[in-house]
Amino acid sequence: MKEHRRFYELCRAIVTPFIHFVEKLDVTGLENIPVRGPVIMVGNHITFMDIPTIGFYVKRHQHHMGKIELFRVPVLGAIMRGLDAFPVRRGEGDRESLRTAEELLGAGQMLVVFPEGHRSRTGKMAAGLAGVALIAMRTGAPIVPVGIAGTERVLKGHYGPWAPTVHVVYGTPFTLEVSGKRRREDLERGIDTIMRHIAALVPPEYRGVYADAPAAAALNASPVVAETSSGESAADASVPPAGG
Repeated sequence: MKEHRRFYELCRAIVTPFIHFVEKLDVTGLENIPVRGPVIMVGNHITFMDIPTIGFYVKRHQHHMGKIELFRVPVLGAIMRGLDAFPVRRGEGDRESLRTAEELLGAGQMLVVFPEGHRSRTGKMAAGLAGVALIAMRTGAPIVPVGIAGTERVLKGHYGPWAPTVHVVYGTPFTLEVSGKRRREDLERGIDTIMRHIAALVPPEYRGVYADAPAAAALNASPVVAETSSGESAADASVPPAGG
């Protein structure tokens, strides 16, 4: 997949002041993100603002997997491709998107996915789709769960010093255990594990169908250790302030 890093960085520079104007980010656990190697970042999806918010303080180049309908919108589709996102046909066996995801992870890139497949109409988490579990099992890539809370209050008339606070929590990376063939029940178990890891990072009122997440977040997953650019333990890395 051809990358457009100059356009990506240009857009990032343009969006940065906008993000600071419309929301105040409170970020926790940024040190949990591996600085190199393949990684799948997954988060809950409340509003469109989750897209620029989930990786705003992540310094790595990111490839978003988005629903194909967005890529069919004039101008928006071109911008998304320029930002190195790629489309997926939801609810279908989209082999092309699966192949693209595997190629990116095989090249040591970061993949960003919202497993619910669409924004929540209620603000609460809905059941995740199994596609990301299949990608994780086929590649063995570490998964970083991300809990987002507060984007539903963004762009509602309060800006600058009065902008709402959005909380973003990056959890500990983990991998899905694979034993033998990847059957349907294995994928269902895998996506359930992924979603519960996400749910454990958001306030109870956001958890929706995963309300019991804290008790089950560690099921069927193996933790991995992230490294900083100097190779030290992620727990020893410093976290930049939310406003910097």
